[in-house]
Amino acid sequence: MSLIHRYIFKNVFTSCMASVAMFAFLILTMSMVKDMLNLLAEGQLTLHSFFRLTWQLFPFVFVYALPMGFITGALLTMGRLSAENEITSLRAAGVSVIRLSSSVFFLAILGTTASLVVNFYYGPLAKTQYRQELKDVIQTNPLGFIVEKTFVRDFSDTVIYVGQKEDEMLYDVWIWKLNEKSQVTLFARAEKGRFAFIEGSAELQLDTEQTIVEYRDKEDPESFRTKKFYPLSMDRVPFMFPMSEIIGEETLARKLTWMTFDELQAEVARYESIIASSSGEVREEASKNLLKAKMVFHKNFAMGFAVLSFACIAVPLGLKTSRKETSANLGIGVGMGLLYYLAMISIGWLDGKPEARPELLFWVPNLLYQGYGTWLFLRADHGRKSKK
Repeated sequence: MSLIHRYIFKNVFTSCMASVAMFAFLILTMSMVKDMLNLLAEGQLTLHSFFRLTWQLFPFVFVYALPMGFITGALLTMGRLSAENEITSLRAAGVSVIRLSSSVFFLAILGTTASLVVNFYYGPLAKTQYRQELKDVIQTNPLGFIVEKTFVRDFSDTVIYVGQKEDEMLYDVWIWKLNEKSQVTLFARAEKGRFAFIEGSAELQLDTEQTIVEYRDKEDPESFRTKKFYPLSMDRVPFMFPMSEIIGEETLARKLTWMTFDELQAEVARYESIIASSSGEVREEASKNLLKAKMVFHKNFAMGFAVLSFACIAVPLGLKTSRKETSANLGIGVGMGLLYYLAMISIGWLDGKPEARPELLFWVPNLLYQGYGTWLFLRADHGRKSKK
């Protein structure tokens, strides 16, 4: 049995690592497209900064790639062994399915431990460092996202056009402020301008010189026949742009995901202390924040056990399908993984309904997967005994 366990462990481990690498590449590519490729194309990120920030994304990618890779790798291995009748031969010799899969569960326990460590330590540290470095890059090079003779649309309500860029100065600057219907409510044109980062405000300020500003009617901005059209000429006009639209807004829920295990525990204790010593709106706000902190804590814990939950499904499901085809098992693995993450995302939307206990609902997908896996195991062993 020791030889058999090593054989199954080696095959599952190899398949899992290949699957984890594949999913890590896909998730990492999506993250880079979302956050960094535009900044790199616009010249705001150097290649050195790009690769350093990409490396810092690996712990975040690992959280999602490991469970997906594990269920896919286990399905591929167990399905192949079953299709080639190796599992059938071992079961005919009196070896139970649970005993056969013990090496897989040992690997799953190792994966669960690694996931918990990443979720509560390396992941939050990497997210914090990634966010800070991305912010530092923008602060040290605030003109990076400006491309000459190109309409810059990095901000939701503003379009910027610059005719020429020399060092820290911009020349022939055009600015359009838009409403929710993408109609121009303000137009400005300046001979030159300069970007600067405002310390402590998380905003970029564009100081324009020799500027003509046109204020338009907010209710009917496209009408030029009314008197609600105000062109003004000014020597200097400041325009403010939030950095959150470039690097993402720092909401409480997002900040909580950057906290380690000890920091989350301290945050929960802090909000509990506020609730115990306050009343009214302060108590209500603290209760909402406490729920968000608990949700992040339980979600990190629950997702750490996703590897073990997926193992409960993958082993009996792989034996049941008995397929050597990579595409079939890959499809089953991806489908089961996406269903799990969809359930976790859906539970996250309940952060405004404390009566539903959303922090505990994060454990429901794990319990369902483990319960279904247990039923499949019992059914597999029962089927073998019935045939005897």
